[in-house]
Amino acid sequence: MSYFGKPIQRVGWLFVLATVTGVLSVLIMSSTLGDEDLLAAVNANQGAMLIGQLLILTMLTAMTGTAVLLAPILRRHSETLSLGYVLARTLEVMTLGIGLVAGLLLLPLSWNALEAGTDAAAAELLADTLKTANDWTGYLGAQMVFSLSALVLNWGLFRYRLVPRWLSVWGLIGVPLMFLSGLLVMIESLNSSASALNALVVPLAVQEMAMAVWMIVKGFSDGAHVDTDTDSGHVRPERLGV
Repeated sequence: MSYFGKPIQRVGWLFVLATVTGVLSVLIMSSTLGDEDLLAAVNANQGAMLIGQLLILTMLTAMTGTAVLLAPILRRHSETLSLGYVLARTLEVMTLGIGLVAGLLLLPLSWNALEAGTDAAAAELLADTLKTANDWTGYLGAQMVFSLSALVLNWGLFRYRLVPRWLSVWGLIGVPLMFLSGLLVMIESLNSSASALNALVVPLAVQEMAMAVWMIVKGFSDGAHVDTDTDSGHVRPERLGV
């Protein structure tokens, strides 16, 4: 059977897709959104902005897919774990979705700003507001809320031994570092040390890709789940996600 045909392996591929599209969206739009003349830059790079926003939409779709596919697997162990992960992932998607809308609104604003009679100062103020909303929801969703969903998932993986414990412990160590990175940026701390903030993101980011590869290649551990058969009164071990 193809790797794409097994639920847990699909989750792994969706994690990869979410990360790749998220990184590409930043690379494509960062120079435009960082330009001092924001509206002119957006207007001159409309294609790049649309592609970047489409990549973000793809990322959000992939993130939603991970919650949909993992929820029934996690529910076999704990309803609370499953619900907690779905809620955290939903909050993450909603937060980043606000940033997506803010980024898209920059496009029609840039068109109107070029029209004669437009209040340039008001347009620039609104553009800065949308840019700030985009940035804040990005740091809040992609780092702080993501850290919470990663905490729930990695705790479940650790608690029920679904992957090797070194892999889930790696994730649990990376969670507070990524959360701290987002928090420091949002309160404008360490502005002169962006590399330090980026370094805080690396452990969890790399761990998620390692976990995704493990899901694709190995799946979840044999015998990690014990399902109670109420009809026959015995327990039946299963391999999860296969």
